[in-house]
Amino acid sequence: MAKTSGLGDNFYVGGYDLSGDINSLSKISGTLATIDVTAINESGMERLGGKRDGAVDFTAYFNPTGAHPVLSALPTSDVQASYRRGTVLGNPAAEIVARQLNYDPTRGADGALTVACSLSGDGFGLEWGIQLTPGLRTDTAATNGTSVDQANGLATPAVPASGTPQANTSPLPVQVVISGGTMTAVVINGVTVGAGAGTYTLPAGQSITLTYTVAPTWTWAAQTTYGAQAYLQVTAFTGTDMTVQIQDSADGVTFAPVTGLTFTQTTSAPGVQRIATASTATLRRYVRAATTTVGGFTSATFAVTLVRNQVAVVF
Repeated sequence: MAKTSGLGDNFYVGGYDLSGDINSLSKISGTLATIDVTAINESGMERLGGKRDGAVDFTAYFNPTGAHPVLSALPTSDVQASYRRGTVLGNPAAEIVARQLNYDPTRGADGALTVACSLSGDGFGLEWGIQLTPGLRTDTAATNGTSVDQANGLATPAVPASGTPQANTSPLPVQVVISGGTMTAVVINGVTVGAGAGTYTLPAGQSITLTYTVAPTWTWAAQTTYGAQAYLQVTAFTGTDMTVQIQDSADGVTFAPVTGLTFTQTTSAPGVQRIATASTATLRRYVRAATTTVGGFTSATFAVTLVRNQVAVVF
């Protein structure tokens, strides 16, 4: 992957768009502690995943009507920050619920006044997801946003010749439903997982091989089954109420709200939220951010990030 600059990126804290006051972000990190354990029937140490953590360090310009009143408050409760790589739908975004540790002004020899700030993760670590809004989105009425295909255009391939591997080139796992035919083996990434018709999970980047004398048929459906988290930053709101929800679809046409991914109703700004599904929730390949309302609104400016879990995650 080629190196790129950070020009055109966005950074939001606590429902405020501070992008125009940010000089640089020197650290965006997520870590997972390791715990050394051993059982009495083992001859060495094993490692288990421990607590998740994260941090964001950045430097802001001193702006008495912008970043200063937001950052100098040094709240004792959690803040929510969002770094967004560019402002394109589907682009990466990093999210953190954190404590702001400092607000350290420095005056350079040239007279420039900048402020160093550090955010330390509190409870969830740092999470990378995708932008379900292209930077900040402004709705003037209930709107179904443009969807993102997280399977990158995956289509069900033709059944290959017996013994020939077929790779999953999608960044998502695929549920492969096999029916009919006369089969003797289903092998995924070199491991025999079945001998005939059924539903098999093919992880991203791995291959499935069918051994048969009469070819079966199959269908592929990209989805994840380990739940998801979502983040919301509302920077401006005029009206009575607005509710943001994340919807998913198998075909990009028929959408339904994802259970657990409807944010609490917004009635004012600024505001932030983090929500999560059950850890075993299924999320289909197409996703979008939609707004609904009961009493109406005339303008709402907000950003949404979706974090899809491809493995089991415990917070």
